[in-house]
Amino acid sequence: MKHLIYIFAGLICCLITLPQVGASPLENKKQRFRITVLNTGGEPQQGIILKVAGYSSEYISDEQGLIDFEQSIDNNYVRTANFYFPADKNRTVKSLRLDEAAQDTIIRIDRPEDLARFKQSGKTLLVNGVLKEGGKPVPHAEISIQGTGKRTFSNAQGEFSIEADYSHLIMIRAERMENKYLDIESFLQNPNQPLEIRMTKKGADRVYHVVEKMPEYPGGMKAFFNYIRRKAHTTKLAEETQKEGAVMIQFIVEKDGSITSPSIVRGLDARLDTAALDAIIVMPDWIPAQEHGVNVRCKYSVPVPFKKPKPAPPVAPKPTTDIKKDSIAVPSVPADSLAQDTILQVIPMPSADSLTTDTLATDTTLVVSTDSTSVQNETAASLSTSEATEVKPKKRNFIVRFFRWLFGIKDKENTPAEPKEEKTSEAVPEEGIQKEE
Repeated sequence: MKHLIYIFAGLICCLITLPQVGASPLENKKQRFRITVLNTGGEPQQGIILKVAGYSSEYISDEQGLIDFEQSIDNNYVRTANFYFPADKNRTVKSLRLDEAAQDTIIRIDRPEDLARFKQSGKTLLVNGVLKEGGKPVPHAEISIQGTGKRTFSNAQGEFSIEADYSHLIMIRAERMENKYLDIESFLQNPNQPLEIRMTKKGADRVYHVVEKMPEYPGGMKAFFNYIRRKAHTTKLAEETQKEGAVMIQFIVEKDGSITSPSIVRGLDARLDTAALDAIIVMPDWIPAQEHGVNVRCKYSVPVPFKKPKPAPPVAPKPTTDIKKDSIAVPSVPADSLAQDTILQVIPMPSADSLTTDTLATDTTLVVSTDSTSVQNETAASLSTSEATEVKPKKRNFIVRFFRWLFGIKDKENTPAEPKEEKTSEAVPEEGIQKEE
């Protein structure tokens, strides 16, 4: 029987070591990727972390912003690379599909300090775009930089160019089209080619309120609120304005996932309302709603919460006890015994007038006992003794006292024991005794 088991085990080992017939060579093929991370100003971003979905390995950009790594690829499944800031590895700041187009590519990631610096500098950059609706170009559309007076128009191919900055939104308006709002970051993600902007006709389709599959922000609502906190600076503004609450904003998620017609349903404060609306206007496209498997337009409402940072809990000071020089020393007692049935009994002392200073220093006694039963027994015994000494005998009436006196009966309790008379050598004469009687 043992020989059969050994033979069977050897056959299994041989089958395992044989090459798999029919296995796809693409499953073990590795592709090299060279991804350069820059900010929108063209400066390299060092220390950006890249993680491939489904793998635990991390790759970090060097001084030139380059991330050079190899990854196995499969034509049946496309891997996604997620980028993180070093200070927060739980929040994705950008994602990239690892396909052939990403083998040697440049992506733009701005740190918060970069955006603040760009806004303060007032630097402007030339941005390019092309407007399309249903695959067709949208000509004669107006493209303006809000708050600056700058504007231009798209040509017959829907193309346009305009100088934009980091502090103002870019608004696009076209006849019978929904207005579109973008920021400069959207154009600078791929600066070498114009940004394709999809326009939507006004009232072309029915707008649903409830559908089988509601629209969803990429990554879920947790990712949405992370985006809102980063883009609208909700914590900072709540602290500056000393106001907390939520701004309710409503918008339409189009068939292609783009956001149109945003409006404030319930406001909180002018400054907070503006920050919330600006963040919603330029947020990424959503996953569109579906009804019977077909993408539809859907109206959706989201809260933009503003909450002040929680103050640090106060540190309770450690209790200190001041010991005076004249205080009486107390012997140390274990904490466990004190927590159970500890009773402190202080023996009363005579008045200070009848004692000297030395007597006070030596006769003061502090008794500490951890056994509650023994202390109670001692207390009861001392009380009974004190009561016995203090209770006086009852006075009897004169008749009883007369007969007790007549027969020579005395109280044993109150009468101290009489000392025995010492025998003397002298004899007392009987006559003397008779005379005394």
